[in-house]
Amino acid sequence: MKKTFLQNVKGTFDAGWETQSIRNHVTGVLRKNFEAFGYLPLETAKVNNLSLLTYKYDPDAEIVREIYKIRDQGDRDLGLRFDLTVPLCKYIANNQSIKLPMKRYEIGKVWRNGPVKMGRTREFYQCDVDAVGIDGQHIEAELISLAIKCCLELGIKPLVKYGNRKLLPYSDKIISIIDKMAKVTHKALIDDLSKHMKPKEAEELIHNVKNAPKIPEVLDLEFALGELGVLEYCEYAPYLARGLNVYTGTVYELYDSSGKIQSSIGGGGRYDKIIGNFIDNGKQYPAVGLSLGLEPLMAVITQTHQTKSPIDLMLIPLGTESFAQKIANDLRAKGQNVLVYLGAKNLAKAFEYAAAYGIKNCAVIGPDEAKGKELVIKVVN
Repeated sequence: MKKTFLQNVKGTFDAGWETQSIRNHVTGVLRKNFEAFGYLPLETAKVNNLSLLTYKYDPDAEIVREIYKIRDQGDRDLGLRFDLTVPLCKYIANNQSIKLPMKRYEIGKVWRNGPVKMGRTREFYQCDVDAVGIDGQHIEAELISLAIKCCLELGIKPLVKYGNRKLLPYSDKIISIIDKMAKVTHKALIDDLSKHMKPKEAEELIHNVKNAPKIPEVLDLEFALGELGVLEYCEYAPYLARGLNVYTGTVYELYDSSGKIQSSIGGGGRYDKIIGNFIDNGKQYPAVGLSLGLEPLMAVITQTHQTKSPIDLMLIPLGTESFAQKIANDLRAKGQNVLVYLGAKNLAKAFEYAAAYGIKNCAVIGPDEAKGKELVIKVVN
């Protein structure tokens, strides 16, 4: 019987080489594109003062309940970060001489003690890109086009739904219902709205939201997206809210248009007040961000992505270990990833090992090869 303490905590994971190789592939594509667009890397602390993580939140807020809380040997109340935005606010507060605009990205783990389902765990990576100190729709269009480029390079055909928070001048409770418009039936929407108004008023509200005239910010965003050649991947969604009052203007969510997973694989928008309100120093910090979910992205591409071992060649020495190591170093110097198999002196076992780890090419090095005979590469996968 398996010892219970050996089991992973619900919502956490271990990643074997195949899963981690996919994760490395995805983060490699994201990092390359983030930097291609001029965003610079930032690393923030994973453990923070609990007061920092709960600052500006109601004690009963869902996000506060989901914080993993810990206490250190100094009897200080700490917590694991639940996103990468609060640490960004902290960084700017502690580095107020930083030159704006600031364009940064961060790829790192966050933790939330919330529900677990496909594409959502309790320990997960966020891949955030933010531009702080820039107004207007051109930077918003840039981030949307960046998300689209990342998806296309990963083999995902994206769909970006976009709207604007200013299109929804309603209470938070009403907006939270409207935000589900594309995810629930019309009847369910009416039933939820009817808890706060008459059914006839609910019907009228839905009609008004669906037919809301586009404001200048939306039109400017569409023009910029058209100029960047990505409007074909985008869909106007006037009901979209995301985070309610957190956002102050443009909002967007990213989906896999093939429908392999139903939940969003990323999203973001303009949040001009968060950093200024957080730091509370009287300064304005217009900001817009994009967060891509690494786990949802992996859930999409795992269905079609063929995992490839990073090892180009495995050398199997037969009493020639020192010579094999020398050959391996020579090949490594030329850019090859080479593993020297130092297991049992059994070729069948060696080839089984190569197959188990996805190593395609092997070469046996016996006494003849050590004397200068040409290496023969055997393809085993």
